[in-house]
Amino acid sequence: FQKQQSIQHIDPQHKKKMKPQTMNRRSLLAAGIAGISAVAFARAGAPAAMAANPELDAVRNLLRAHDKAMTDHDLNGVLACLADNAAVLGTGPGEIWSGKNELKIAYPHFFRVYDKGEQVFEYNYWLGDLSEKMGWMMTCGTVKAKKGGKEVAYPLNVSLTVAKKG
Repeated sequence: FQKQQSIQHIDPQHKKKMKPQTMNRRSLLAAGIAGISAVAFARAGAPAAMAANPELDAVRNLLRAHDKAMTDHDLNGVLACLADNAAVLGTGPGEIWSGKNELKIAYPHFFRVYDKGEQVFEYNYWLGDLSEKMGWMMTCGTVKAKKGGKEVAYPLNVSLTVAKKG
Protein backbone atom coordinates (compact mmCIF):
# COMPACT_ATOMS: atom_id res chain seq x y z
CA PHE A 1 0.00 0.00 0.00
CA GLN A 2 2.83 2.39 -0.65
CA LYS A 3 2.12 3.14 -4.33
CA GLN A 4 1.55 6.86 -4.74
CA GLN A 5 -1.63 8.27 -6.30
CA SER A 6 -2.30 11.92 -7.12
CA ILE A 7 -5.70 13.59 -6.90
CA GLN A 8 -6.42 17.13 -8.08
CA HIS A 9 -8.14 19.29 -5.46
CA ILE A 10 -10.25 22.37 -6.06
CA ASP A 11 -10.49 25.14 -3.50
CA PRO A 12 -14.33 25.42 -3.37
CA GLN A 13 -14.33 29.00 -2.05
CA HIS A 14 -12.05 30.38 -4.74
CA LYS A 15 -12.75 27.77 -7.46
CA LYS A 16 -9.07 27.53 -8.26
CA LYS A 17 -6.91 24.45 -8.59
CA MET A 18 -4.78 23.64 -5.61
CA LYS A 19 -1.40 21.98 -5.80
CA PRO A 20 -2.07 18.25 -6.30
CA GLN A 21 -1.63 16.21 -3.15
CA THR A 22 0.24 12.94 -3.38
CA MET A 23 -1.48 10.24 -1.39
CA ASN A 24 -0.48 6.68 -0.73
CA ARG A 25 -3.10 3.96 -0.88
CA ARG A 26 -3.63 3.98 2.87
CA SER A 27 -4.32 7.72 2.77
CA LEU A 28 -6.75 7.22 -0.10
CA LEU A 29 -8.60 4.52 1.82
CA ALA A 30 -8.64 6.67 4.93
CA ALA A 31 -9.89 9.67 2.96
CA GLY A 32 -12.60 7.63 1.32
CA ILE A 33 -13.99 5.87 4.33
CA ALA A 34 -12.40 6.87 7.60
CA GLY A 35 -12.54 10.58 7.04
CA ILE A 36 -15.98 10.72 5.55
CA SER A 37 -18.05 13.64 6.67
CA ALA A 38 -20.95 13.80 4.28
CA VAL A 39 -24.07 15.90 4.31
CA ALA A 40 -26.71 13.40 3.28
CA PHE A 41 -30.47 13.25 3.10
CA ALA A 42 -32.06 10.65 5.35
CA ARG A 43 -35.70 9.87 5.76
CA ALA A 44 -35.53 10.35 9.50
CA GLY A 45 -38.48 11.63 11.48
CA ALA A 46 -39.38 13.27 14.76
CA PRO A 47 -36.91 13.75 17.60
CA ALA A 48 -36.62 11.21 20.40
CA ALA A 49 -34.06 10.13 22.97
CA MET A 50 -30.86 8.96 21.28
CA ALA A 51 -30.52 5.64 23.09
CA ALA A 52 -34.11 4.62 22.38
CA ASN A 53 -34.50 6.31 19.00
CA PRO A 54 -35.25 3.71 16.34
CA GLU A 55 -35.23 6.49 13.74
CA LEU A 56 -31.46 6.63 14.07
CA ASP A 57 -31.61 3.29 12.30
CA ALA A 58 -32.43 5.24 9.13
CA VAL A 59 -29.09 7.04 9.46
CA ARG A 60 -27.28 3.77 10.23
CA ASN A 61 -28.91 2.22 7.16
CA LEU A 62 -27.79 5.17 5.05
CA LEU A 63 -24.21 4.56 6.20
CA ARG A 64 -24.56 0.83 5.53
CA ALA A 65 -25.83 1.57 2.01
CA HIS A 66 -22.80 3.82 1.46
CA ASP A 67 -20.48 1.10 2.80
CA LYS A 68 -22.03 -1.54 0.52
CA ALA A 69 -21.69 0.71 -2.51
CA MET A 70 -18.05 1.39 -1.55
CA THR A 71 -17.37 -2.33 -1.19
CA ASP A 72 -18.99 -3.01 -4.58
CA HIS A 73 -17.13 -0.13 -6.31
CA ASP A 74 -20.59 1.24 -7.17
CA LEU A 75 -20.11 4.95 -7.84
CA ASN A 76 -23.80 5.58 -8.55
CA GLY A 77 -24.73 3.75 -5.34
CA VAL A 78 -22.32 5.90 -3.32
CA LEU A 79 -23.59 9.11 -4.89
CA ALA A 80 -27.19 8.08 -4.21
CA CYS A 81 -26.35 8.14 -0.49
CA LEU A 82 -25.04 11.70 -0.63
CA ALA A 83 -26.66 15.08 -1.05
CA ASP A 84 -25.77 17.14 -4.12
CA ASN A 85 -23.67 19.40 -1.90
CA ALA A 86 -22.05 16.57 0.10
CA ALA A 87 -18.46 16.98 1.26
CA VAL A 88 -15.96 14.25 2.07
CA LEU A 89 -13.10 15.21 4.35
CA GLY A 90 -9.86 13.24 4.19
CA THR A 91 -7.13 12.94 6.75
CA GLY A 92 -4.47 15.22 5.27
CA PRO A 93 -4.03 18.83 4.12
CA GLY A 94 -6.20 19.74 1.14
CA GLU A 95 -8.10 16.45 1.26
CA ILE A 96 -11.62 17.74 0.85
CA TRP A 97 -13.99 17.02 -1.98
CA SER A 98 -17.36 18.75 -2.24
CA GLY A 99 -20.25 18.46 -4.61
CA LYS A 100 -21.16 15.56 -6.86
CA ASN A 101 -18.70 16.57 -9.61
CA GLU A 102 -15.66 16.39 -7.31
CA LEU A 103 -16.95 13.23 -5.64
CA LYS A 104 -17.39 11.53 -9.04
CA ILE A 105 -13.65 12.08 -9.55
CA ALA A 106 -12.52 11.18 -6.01
CA TYR A 107 -14.42 7.95 -5.34
CA PRO A 108 -12.90 5.93 -8.22
CA HIS A 109 -9.51 6.71 -6.66
CA PHE A 110 -10.78 5.34 -3.33
CA PHE A 111 -11.98 2.18 -5.09
CA ARG A 112 -8.49 1.45 -6.41
CA VAL A 113 -7.04 0.72 -2.98
CA TYR A 114 -9.02 -2.47 -2.35
CA ASP A 115 -10.44 -5.30 -4.42
CA LYS A 116 -14.12 -5.11 -5.40
CA GLY A 117 -16.27 -6.94 -2.86
CA GLU A 118 -13.37 -7.27 -0.42
CA GLN A 119 -14.27 -4.82 2.34
CA VAL A 120 -16.01 -5.40 5.64
CA PHE A 121 -17.03 -2.56 7.94
CA GLU A 122 -17.26 -3.37 11.65
CA TYR A 123 -18.73 -0.61 13.81
CA ASN A 124 -18.53 -0.98 17.57
CA TYR A 125 -19.85 2.34 18.84
CA TRP A 126 -22.63 4.66 17.69
CA LEU A 127 -23.53 8.13 18.92
CA GLY A 128 -26.10 10.46 17.38
CA ASP A 129 -29.26 12.49 17.66
CA LEU A 130 -32.11 13.69 15.46
CA SER A 131 -34.35 16.72 15.44
CA GLU A 132 -37.34 17.34 13.20
CA LYS A 133 -35.15 18.51 10.30
CA MET A 134 -31.56 17.47 10.95
CA GLY A 135 -29.45 14.86 12.62
CA TRP A 136 -25.92 13.67 13.17
CA MET A 137 -24.14 10.45 13.87
CA MET A 138 -20.62 9.42 14.76
CA THR A 139 -19.32 5.89 14.81
CA CYS A 140 -16.02 4.12 15.05
CA GLY A 141 -14.74 0.67 14.30
CA THR A 142 -12.58 -1.14 11.78
CA VAL A 143 -12.58 -1.69 8.05
CA LYS A 144 -11.03 -4.90 6.80
CA ALA A 145 -10.12 -5.15 3.12
CA LYS A 146 -8.07 -7.08 0.60
CA LYS A 147 -5.91 -5.81 -2.23
CA GLY A 148 -4.38 -8.41 -4.48
CA GLY A 149 -5.21 -11.07 -1.91
CA LYS A 150 -3.36 -9.26 0.89
CA GLU A 151 -5.47 -8.59 3.99
CA VAL A 152 -5.37 -5.18 5.65
CA ALA A 153 -7.34 -3.53 8.44
CA TYR A 154 -7.70 0.12 9.39
CA PRO A 155 -9.33 1.99 12.26
CA LEU A 156 -12.45 3.80 11.11
CA ASN A 157 -14.05 7.01 12.38
CA VAL A 158 -17.13 8.31 10.60
CA SER A 159 -19.12 11.49 11.11
CA LEU A 160 -22.42 12.06 9.28
CA THR A 161 -24.72 15.06 9.17
CA VAL A 162 -28.17 14.41 7.76
CA ALA A 163 -31.09 16.61 6.79
CA LYS A 164 -34.68 15.72 6.09
CA LYS A 165 -35.76 16.14 2.49
CA GLY A 166 -38.70 18.40 1.86
